[in-house]
Amino acid sequence: MGYRFYIFAAAIAMALSCPSPAVSQTAKPARAVEFLVGGALVNMTRTTVTDFRQTEGGDYVFTLKEKLVHGGCTAGLAVELAGWLYADLQGTVGMARYFDSGKEKQGWSVMAGPGLQLRPFVSSQWLQPYFRAGIGYYRKSFTNSWFGTFDGDVAKEALWKAEDAWNKGFTFDSGSFVPVSLGIGLIGWMGNRTGIQVQGEYLHSLTGSGANFLQASAGIVLRLGGPDKRKGVADRYVKLHPEDYDGLYSGRFPARVVEREVVREVPVTVEVPRKEGDEAESVSIIAALMDNVHFDFDQATITEDSAPALDEIARILASCPSDRFLVAGYTDAKGPASYNENLSERRAEAVCDALVRRGISRERLACRGFGKRVAIVPAAASDDHRRADRKVVLERVVDDALWEYLKK
Repeated sequence: MGYRFYIFAAAIAMALSCPSPAVSQTAKPARAVEFLVGGALVNMTRTTVTDFRQTEGGDYVFTLKEKLVHGGCTAGLAVELAGWLYADLQGTVGMARYFDSGKEKQGWSVMAGPGLQLRPFVSSQWLQPYFRAGIGYYRKSFTNSWFGTFDGDVAKEALWKAEDAWNKGFTFDSGSFVPVSLGIGLIGWMGNRTGIQVQGEYLHSLTGSGANFLQASAGIVLRLGGPDKRKGVADRYVKLHPEDYDGLYSGRFPARVVEREVVREVPVTVEVPRKEGDEAESVSIIAALMDNVHFDFDQATITEDSAPALDEIARILASCPSDRFLVAGYTDAKGPASYNENLSERRAEAVCDALVRRGISRERLACRGFGKRVAIVPAAASDDHRRADRKVVLERVVDDALWEYLKK
């Protein structure tokens, strides 16, 4: 069985050491690496029978001593292979009291080996249950006995035998063997990078002379790399409660604001009747200027660097005081329809307010948000492709009936 262990260990070691394929900075964050240090409890029976004798009344008596659980320390390393799959290396050093010739002594045990962790609940940010399967090498300085003779029996015909739940029919075990393990665990994250991990597993020897036993461990986990857990929680909350984010709860998701990503709106195509001369040129200039109006990521807040463009747009609108304009906001196809429509309307309103502050009459402006209703690129497309559907447009309105409808 030894060669199988070494082949399996080598495969896991290669998975842990191989670098990730090169990806763009906008794809996925660096894969997560977790370090574990903590304590362990090992349920391994250690039995001895001594002081066999016959009393004056003819009864036979003896002394039974038994140790069940010993402690130790554990350490581990886990590397993300996929969002739901991790490869790990775990090791345990134990200190066990045992009996030898009726005397209690101090022994030690060492176990180490690779494994795989299946984490099916990928979307869970703060509680991560998992299943683990592994293989290891175990070595100890003491021998467990489940069978023997009585030291004081002159005839040497009386025997004693003990069994536990995991080792039925055993007589004694060897000092080293290769066990496979199956277990379950749970990581509770206390922050974005630190957590508490608990794990329980059953270890079964691949050789007939090895002991079977249970092991439980708990420790502190330090995580490097991987996605930002705080942002994931905030993103899901905002998608479910978009109306709350800009109101009462707007200041309670700091991780969402830390990124402060600026989304640059695409060049706007203003579909209005073209006129000869200065008016057509002004419309073209407005379209180009709207390319420089930016918003904070997923927000309706106009960035400070957009002020010069808005100043120039207001100057051009002031030069044609009889014209009326629809400020229309659009989003791409990704995300809930109600949320996208609300976001596009708030962005259009933000542009209207900015122009009013620059002296343009509110009566000349109408604001509407159309969300993703006219999005061309599907939600599954890349961000670069969907970017063309995210825009704020100024459309000149010449039809009186349409204007009356927009101003209702």
